[in-house]
Amino acid sequence: MPAFNWKPLLFACLIVSIGQLSLGLVFPLLPWIGQDLTLTSDQTQLLVAIYLLGFGPSQLVYGPLSDVLGRRPVLLSGVMIALFGVALAIFNAESFSGLLLGRFIQGCGAGSVSVLARATIRDSYQKQNLAKAMTWLAIVAAFTPIMAPVIGGMVNHYLGWLSVFVLLIAYIALVWLLLVLSFRETLKTAGVPPSVKQLAGNYLSLFKDRHFLTFAGIGWINFAMVVLAISMMPYIMQVQLGISSDQYAMWAMVPACGLLFGGLLCQRLRPKLGTASMLQLAPLMQLVSAAVYVLAPSDPVWMSVAHFLLAMTNGIAFPCAQSMLLVPYGEKAGTVSALSGACQMVAASVISHCLLQLGISQPWHLGAVLLSAAFLGIVLVNLGVRSESGRQASLELSQP
Repeated sequence: MPAFNWKPLLFACLIVSIGQLSLGLVFPLLPWIGQDLTLTSDQTQLLVAIYLLGFGPSQLVYGPLSDVLGRRPVLLSGVMIALFGVALAIFNAESFSGLLLGRFIQGCGAGSVSVLARATIRDSYQKQNLAKAMTWLAIVAAFTPIMAPVIGGMVNHYLGWLSVFVLLIAYIALVWLLLVLSFRETLKTAGVPPSVKQLAGNYLSLFKDRHFLTFAGIGWINFAMVVLAISMMPYIMQVQLGISSDQYAMWAMVPACGLLFGGLLCQRLRPKLGTASMLQLAPLMQLVSAAVYVLAPSDPVWMSVAHFLLAMTNGIAFPCAQSMLLVPYGEKAGTVSALSGACQMVAASVISHCLLQLGISQPWHLGAVLLSAAFLGIVLVNLGVRSESGRQASLELSQP
């Protein structure tokens, strides 16, 4: 196997962390923002939904642009837009509408980081190295929004919720400066700019592609469950079970460890069992997590165990699904990543918001939703790995 070059992966992890921190840091702040601005819990949840609504569709622009103009200029422009959005939220912190506008603009800019992190990985790695890089990127992409509430909760406890936004803008500015100084273009051959009609045709063709729908769909379902769980857990733990924000920050480390464990387990077992077999294992583990949420007593220990198992599932499912998804689309990695990421964010935003509007609030409610998602995941995984393109992708990822 060729020597593994860590530099592109480290940059991709820094890039993707912007989007995930922008999401995860805000979750523990919602009850306190609601208290200070006299908002209901449904209104404060809009700060998450509006960010995802900007984040998701904007990827449809960044992906194809990066296939034509290159990854670097598109990425730097997107991160600058995200910086402007956070600044707007900070300077309008006393206005709920100002916060919403800032979060939407922040999401529109941060949409660049998710798609371009995956595209630069696809540009830089092949075969088993691609699967290895995707595993580490997925760990960071899913680990960060679980660890972020720990950081956000601690900063909020000692300095207040506005300080979290100040911390966020400082981090994004630092990453942008590092990218300006050190990030080099990864796209080897630029494409021909497509017309709007051609671009729409490319996206439509992907929606008709079984390989895309199955493996991207696995990511959409898993991410929607992650967003739903980390949206509900602050209210379950702090409001229903009565723990403080700093105590919640400590409990939130448990699922973070679960995600890390799942990713490391995937790194260890995937070369032996294969990417397809690991992907088939993930929804079965999600069933166990659902059972704990439904059947276990409502206390911090059991809730954290259930969240640990869910996070562990995602540590396996995310990298395997993303690796299988991108293998056939080397020259269109930006476009494929854009559509997959956009649909993932929109699905997470719509699903989580609708379920919360329907009154999802108890642990057993979350367990019932996870149960349905696990059965749908089993169907999608088996459709994907048994297809001809799925078998070829799995074979390529097993090659040194």
